[in-house]
Amino acid sequence: MSNHELGQLLICGFDGLEPTQGILDLIKNHGLGSVILFSRNIDTPEQVLRMTSKLQQAAKDAGHTRPLLIAADQENGVVRRLGSAGTYFPGNMALGAIGSTENAKQVAVATSRELLALGINWNLAPSLDVNNNALNPVIGVRSYGEDPELVGRLGAAQVKGYQESKVATSVKHFPGHGDTATDSHLGVPVIDKSVEDLEKVELIPFRRVIASADPASVMVAHMSLPQIIKKVEGKHQLVASICREVPYDLLRKRMGYEGLIVTDCLEMDAVKDTFGTPEGAVLALKGGNDMAMISHTLDFQLRAFDLVNKACSNAELNAEEIKASLARVAALKDKFIDWESAFPSEQGLKVVGDPQHTQIRDELYDKVPTIVRDRTSILPLGLPKSEKLLFLAAHVPLTLAIDSEPNPFASFSQSIVKRHENTVDLTFYEDQHTDSEIEKAISEAATIIIGTANANLHPFQEVMVKRAIASGKPVIVTAVINPYDLMVFPELDTYLVTYEYTPPAHEAAVKVIFGEIQATSKLPVSLPGIGEDDSQPEHRWSIASYDEKRDFDEVKKLWDICLPDWPLSTEKFGFVLTNGPNPAHYVIRLETDGVIGFASTFATSEKKTVTGHLGLILVSPEHGGQGAGILLHETGMNRLRSLPNIQSIQLGGIYPRFFCGVPENLGPKTLEFFKNRGWVMSKEPVWDLTQDLTNYKTDQVISDRMKKENIHFSRITPSRLWELLAFQERYFDFWLSTYQHHAELGDFQDLIVAREGDEDGKIVGSLVLYTAYGSHPRRSDVPWSDSSLYGDDCGGMSCVGVADEQRGRGIGLGIVAYANEVLKQRGVKNSYVDWVEAVGFYKRTGYSVWRGYYMSSRQV
Repeated sequence: MSNHELGQLLICGFDGLEPTQGILDLIKNHGLGSVILFSRNIDTPEQVLRMTSKLQQAAKDAGHTRPLLIAADQENGVVRRLGSAGTYFPGNMALGAIGSTENAKQVAVATSRELLALGINWNLAPSLDVNNNALNPVIGVRSYGEDPELVGRLGAAQVKGYQESKVATSVKHFPGHGDTATDSHLGVPVIDKSVEDLEKVELIPFRRVIASADPASVMVAHMSLPQIIKKVEGKHQLVASICREVPYDLLRKRMGYEGLIVTDCLEMDAVKDTFGTPEGAVLALKGGNDMAMISHTLDFQLRAFDLVNKACSNAELNAEEIKASLARVAALKDKFIDWESAFPSEQGLKVVGDPQHTQIRDELYDKVPTIVRDRTSILPLGLPKSEKLLFLAAHVPLTLAIDSEPNPFASFSQSIVKRHENTVDLTFYEDQHTDSEIEKAISEAATIIIGTANANLHPFQEVMVKRAIASGKPVIVTAVINPYDLMVFPELDTYLVTYEYTPPAHEAAVKVIFGEIQATSKLPVSLPGIGEDDSQPEHRWSIASYDEKRDFDEVKKLWDICLPDWPLSTEKFGFVLTNGPNPAHYVIRLETDGVIGFASTFATSEKKTVTGHLGLILVSPEHGGQGAGILLHETGMNRLRSLPNIQSIQLGGIYPRFFCGVPENLGPKTLEFFKNRGWVMSKEPVWDLTQDLTNYKTDQVISDRMKKENIHFSRITPSRLWELLAFQERYFDFWLSTYQHHAELGDFQDLIVAREGDEDGKIVGSLVLYTAYGSHPRRSDVPWSDSSLYGDDCGGMSCVGVADEQRGRGIGLGIVAYANEVLKQRGVKNSYVDWVEAVGFYKRTGYSVWRGYYMSSRQV
């Protein structure tokens, strides 16, 4: 591959409002395929459009096959690269406080329209970090909240909104940047968790969004994961973005993500000060990333191009993996951009800030403010004009990731003055220990409003708030970034949160203070140490282990309510619960309603490895949509993840079981539930088949073929069971335990084999039979013997397999036809075959589709 092609694997930025000679050189002479824009590149909509058009024209003139990806971190809220060149929309935690997927998607669609009008086609958003650390200096309100389910739900809605509008996304900061107190722009955050720990919180949103929304790309963060990333003696510890264990092993292989993987900027100190930015680009590609990002420095960018080219030439980088990365870049471009859309017209700029978008802005920001506490009921504020109102604004240094107005509290003050002209506006600073002007203003004020910003990270604000409280005057504190400020002055009586210091967020907060609108949002994080009900997210349900004596009747009743199309006898229901492999079950019960939720789990062992089975989740219809199913799912998953030697978990079970997967007749909402928990469902269901054997007769063509091939069919005998088990272990080890179980029960009459030549020939195929009245009562191969389903005189077959090297001889058809004859002789009327993908094959012996199941499995 050429050096020009390899330029597609880097994304670079530049300084200024016009394309620099450096960035143009990278596009023309090095094949750079992607450019990232920051606030430093953006002034007016007209300027941005001219700039992106010049960048695309440079690529076109240089002979690029596809247009440039032009990216920006337009997360909205506190990270909004467009600044005044775009419409303000609520950021993640503001949307988390509103809690509406519809509103989240609405913001994404509107943002997409403006990005595309400006020539920006790739939004490096949304953040899927779960902000479960109040001291986090870099994520905070860039997260939707501390509940991974909320983060996944809103993140999926936004990814769908962007990508349905033809803007590519990049969910970040994989595998989760929420539980750290270090800013990766300035140091190396350490997340001291195992993969199993990450699965319980951090990976939940990523799994959900990948499964349900198919994000175009995933951005990997710079963080240390000492329990996951191997330490190389004598070298710096690799961080997630440039190691192999996270992009490739975890994201690509374990989670099955097939899209583009891109690093966060390699000029952050976590990489730059250890391995070096250019060297980091090679490590990133070697680790399994498809693209490496270098956002600022031309010298680093040129050096990275050189090192990547050399690493490909000397085979330091795997050629097949590089080809796969280039194919992913091309596929992303083909999906979202073409040369026509790469050059938006100036007429399209009318969409930026149009009335539709400003209406969305105003309506949504009015929903954002949260009243966390108003103990003395001073809200709404109704001051006489003669009384003086004091507004104290904190001056706080901001992190490198955040975009801000030059004076972020100016708009807050202006909104107050519009409603109460008799207002004094003062700013206080970190090194301002005493100030006579502030002391005088406090003494003269009737009421004090204080604007704080990350007060839990900048303690000087605590001093000022406590000084104001000590005055005895009514004090209202509005936290304009992270909502955790109350933690450092818990004695405060009245506390609001805006989640961002944007003019429309300030305007909405002031509207709430003066009673013009009602606050309806909920805090999407808890405040450690506050201990108030209204400061905590709602957690309604409690869960307990299943107790058969206490719970069985109510759980069976719940089955009947939830699954009326799957009637099941009490005996068979209890049999599966009790006799499934390594069972553990859970219930949610209410004092008034009894059991309203149930989950069953099982686990099978094979060759020292364990497979977990999430066998069943039931929630009463009247309690659906309230989080009970989510709690049951996570409780079951946590149990299975904790098992020694666990390798994978699948939806559905093996014998005895209820379902092998998710029944397709339960409808799209059920499938969506599992997709939203991060399960990647099979594109097509597997099927249970059925046939009435009353008039069955084997097709003569099949009989003649078996004679020609000299295949002998019979049941296995106890003395030769070892042959069958050896056959299963060699060809179908996943069925071995089923054959062993049935043999231990003495059901040798149900273990059918196909042999070469005669009864002494080698085994070339096998299957398992079952009859409702003839097989051992501890088997429940066909639980659906209700008269409305298969009926009492049913039977069937499963685990049908032919040795790999024997296929093409018709043995599969032959053994199925033989089994049909045996079942008919045993009095079976309705026969079944379970878990079938090759439906056409079985149709040749008379079977038709009965019901289907969507399958899913994930590694642990």
